[in-house]
Amino acid sequence: QDCFSNPKVTEREVLWEKRHYLLNHSQALPKVLLAAQNWDFSCLPDLHSMVHYWTEMDPVSALQLLLPCFPDNVVRNKAVEWIKRLTNDQFVDYSPQIVQALKYENYEASPLAKLLLDRSLSSPRVAHHLYWLLVHELPGDTPQNTCEAGVPEKSRVCEARYFRRLQLVLRALLAVSGDALRKAVMSQQLLVKGLAGVADSVKTSKDDHKTRMATLTQGLRNIHSSLISSPTCLPLSPSLFVTGIQVQSSSYFPSNTLPLKINFTNEEDTIIPAIFKVGDDLQQDMLTLQMIHLMDKLWLKEGLDLKMVTFGCVPTGHKKGMIELVSEAETLRKIQNEFGLTGSFKDRPIAEWLAKHNPSALDYERAVHNFTASCAGYCVATYVLGICDRHNDNIMLKTSGHLFHIDFGKFLGDAQMFGNFKRDRTPFILTSDMAYVINGGDKPSARFHHFVDLCCQAFNIVRKEGNIILNLFMLMASSGAGGLTVDSVRYVQSALLPTLTNAEAAATFARKIQSSLKSWFTQINFFLHNLAQLRFSGDHNIGELLSFVPKVYSVQQEGRLKSVEVFNYQKRYDPEKYYIYILRVERANQPDPSYLFRSYKEFCEFQHKICIMFPLAKCYSLQGTSLHVGRSNIKQVAAKRMVEIKKFLSSLFLMADEICHSDLVYTFFHPLLRDQQEASIHQAKLKDRKKDRLMNNDPYIIKGQINLYIHYEKDTLWVMVQHVQGLNYLPNGQEPSTYVKVYLLPDRTKDTKRKTKVIKKSCHPSFMEMLEYRVPGGLERIQQRYLQATVWNYDTLQENEFLGGTVIKLSDFDLTRETTDWYPLGNVHR
Repeated sequence: QDCFSNPKVTEREVLWEKRHYLLNHSQALPKVLLAAQNWDFSCLPDLHSMVHYWTEMDPVSALQLLLPCFPDNVVRNKAVEWIKRLTNDQFVDYSPQIVQALKYENYEASPLAKLLLDRSLSSPRVAHHLYWLLVHELPGDTPQNTCEAGVPEKSRVCEARYFRRLQLVLRALLAVSGDALRKAVMSQQLLVKGLAGVADSVKTSKDDHKTRMATLTQGLRNIHSSLISSPTCLPLSPSLFVTGIQVQSSSYFPSNTLPLKINFTNEEDTIIPAIFKVGDDLQQDMLTLQMIHLMDKLWLKEGLDLKMVTFGCVPTGHKKGMIELVSEAETLRKIQNEFGLTGSFKDRPIAEWLAKHNPSALDYERAVHNFTASCAGYCVATYVLGICDRHNDNIMLKTSGHLFHIDFGKFLGDAQMFGNFKRDRTPFILTSDMAYVINGGDKPSARFHHFVDLCCQAFNIVRKEGNIILNLFMLMASSGAGGLTVDSVRYVQSALLPTLTNAEAAATFARKIQSSLKSWFTQINFFLHNLAQLRFSGDHNIGELLSFVPKVYSVQQEGRLKSVEVFNYQKRYDPEKYYIYILRVERANQPDPSYLFRSYKEFCEFQHKICIMFPLAKCYSLQGTSLHVGRSNIKQVAAKRMVEIKKFLSSLFLMADEICHSDLVYTFFHPLLRDQQEASIHQAKLKDRKKDRLMNNDPYIIKGQINLYIHYEKDTLWVMVQHVQGLNYLPNGQEPSTYVKVYLLPDRTKDTKRKTKVIKKSCHPSFMEMLEYRVPGGLERIQQRYLQATVWNYDTLQENEFLGGTVIKLSDFDLTRETTDWYPLGNVHR
């Protein structure tokens, strides 16, 4: 139960009566204090004595004693004493809440304020983050010099007397931290002031790209000159020391607030990209990223690495701040738009993009692993935090496969509206193109079971440590920071499903996975956003030689080409029929030739780029067969085009070395992932994967496994049917529509029969359904029974078909402990 709400009257009486028995239970102290019957002066010695002798709380849990519901000085001083054991890294992680807790102190010179100053003296990193947290709360560009703290806006819900307290702490920080830190923060203030001026100028300039870029360039040149004379570090981190700006490569994002994309440079001329934003309150983004970072630490502590990508976000004033820019990443919208405006409705965009950036099979598998883990992590995080406004420009993907979310202006269930249309209708974002990457194709596979298990495990870890998250939110909500209210905290509390067991919570979250995956509203929302972004330009592959090869390769990297010839063409299905051309490539110092697979469309793009880069070169034109009246994906057209490609390649390698051995040519002939996955180059038709699977399928042999969770508690046997994998296809070649029947044997009357829902057309169905058996009499009675689980194919017209089953002897298990395991399917009596 949360520790910021008062217990019920009956609970208060029990807690207060048994308080001396709870002295060794450190986590019970907040509840006992809330249950205290009287805080009169005459009762304080007993209460203070109890606090003094209470078992020491861990420093993170002690943060809840800084809530305003604990105003007593002795309690708060004891909390500060325990919080002192936080490491500097932990102190930085929780510093936003600790700064907010200053508002609840009874005196300016409180132990908490002294702790902040002490830690700042011992760690420049703590001092840096504390400075910007204080500056963000105070008005003006130089809040430490403001004589009168103006009345804040109502949206910030911060009374004027707190400004004076925060200003005193800020002045004390600058007074005790030394000249070096004072000069550093002053130079950072000047940098932020200059960037804010440039951002305002760009926003107020004429609504024209050239005018805005000219304004931006002029403003950044002035800042670049000042950075050359007085380098400084960025507000994001004291380790990011910058000496200038690469003005030509800096730009702005074409969104409502026109954020600046600035490429800073350091002493080694390394680019440090960052975003400076004016017009949005970044405190919500900072808080959301803090919670995601905290969840990631909780998962790593439990041995669960979900490959999470987080980034820095520092509010530097009212509705302005700096955000770290993640490199080698692209928005989901741009990835999907490579397949056209309707790319959000297609299954292959993400898989194709990852394959393009990970050309080797090992790299691609690693990228899929990163994608699966990070997608699971962000599904859990965005659900718990109620993050909304999730269009495909707010979801990004690194070339390494790591998925992450950005722009957290809408959270805690504050759904984005499009007129009367609610745009956020699913618990979280999980679309068919994401499932395509996870499954390794368009059919459900055992990999998706792993994804579901990752989600459920991560969700239960967050639930286990839910009080930490709730208390951190409550410290922010009590002060009104970030627009939070107590109702916002209640939203997070309800999302954590506090009344359910771990197994029930896992089953509930699995249902949310299915509802998110089946919903079309997400893809419609993506499509509407694509339409809204049509007026913006510059979404094409800038800097890429070829759209299907993300990097540039040279003769030194690849080895000099000796010969390239068209070996044959091959018919494929994806799912529509098309033809691809097989190239036989020989290179110097490589004894064996390699075989590449390129489409006719890619050859046309290659020839077009040659004409652009070498306009005087006379290259054989493929345009004669690029347009074809009637059907183009037929054998006759493919044969004709193969002749044209042969002529094109012959003319290409008769040109000067500057052309035929240019980077463009070696980039085109660089091996891609598809070139390493093919089984045979001699097949005229690449067989459908379904036919390959059916060749090894015997529908009359039982095979497969079933995953069951079993636990006995309070005279109830809980059985959760989680997954089934490796089932055979039906005799007609279709995937079975499966369901599971469970019996508690012996059962002559079949009273213990339980059934799951039907999962249509899947050899790897995921059920995640909890079944309940009331069995009074304790362990001795239940251990005399057997559990039978059978898998069936549901048929509306014929008799349901038995696919396999298993019988489990319950006496072989310690039923008092939760057990989850895979059991092989076989033939059982039924």
